[in-house]
Amino acid sequence: MSIIHGGHTFRRACLPHLTGHGLTMRHLGHTLRLSRIFLGPFATLALVAGISTMAQAQQTQAQQTRFGPVAISKDRITWRGHAVHPVLTGNSGLMLSPPIAMGDSDIVVVQSIGGSLCPATFAVLQVSRKKEQHTNFFGTCSDIVHTKVVGDTLQLRMPSMHTNGVQRTYTYHDGLVSKEGVLLNSPCTKGICENYFGDE
Repeated sequence: MSIIHGGHTFRRACLPHLTGHGLTMRHLGHTLRLSRIFLGPFATLALVAGISTMAQAQQTQAQQTRFGPVAISKDRITWRGHAVHPVLTGNSGLMLSPPIAMGDSDIVVVQSIGGSLCPATFAVLQVSRKKEQHTNFFGTCSDIVHTKVVGDTLQLRMPSMHTNGVQRTYTYHDGLVSKEGVLLNSPCTKGICENYFGDE
C-alpha cells in the first residue's frame, strides 16, 4: 500500500514487532496523527493535519535531527550511532516521533509499545550540538499524546486510562519530567530505562 499526498507517492515502510497503536501529536497548533495500518510485516504511516491529509511514509527506525540521527538498533535507542546511556529499550517494540525543535536543541519522543494492559509509555530524548539527555518512560498508558513547545519546555498531554474525559499534563524541562506540576521520581535503574506500566 502507498500513501498519496500532493501528487507524490510515498512507499510503505517495514516495522517489525510492532502492534497496531496510533500516536497523535499536537505541535505548533496542528494535530498530527501518526497511524499505522498493517499488512503482515508491513506498515503504512500517515500524518493527518486538520481535515487535510499530510501523509508520508515514515521509517521510524531512524529520525534525522539537526544534531545527528536518532535511531532504533537492536531494540535500543542510539544517537550518532552509539547507544544512549542509561539504555532506552522497548517493551515489545519502539517508535520514534519526528524531531521537534526546541531552541538550540531537538526533541524526539520515544514510544515504548506495550500490550493490552498498557499500550504505550513515552520517554523524551533531547539532543544538542554537544550532548544528549533523556528521561525514563512515563505516561498514562494511552498511546495518544499531544505535544507543545513553550519556550525551553515541552508539554505532553494524554488521556487518563482510568478516568474518562480526564487529560493528564506532563512537562519536560532540562532532563526532568513533572506530572500535573509534581516532579516524577522515576530513575532508570541498573543502567536501563524500562518503565512499561506508566504512572497512573
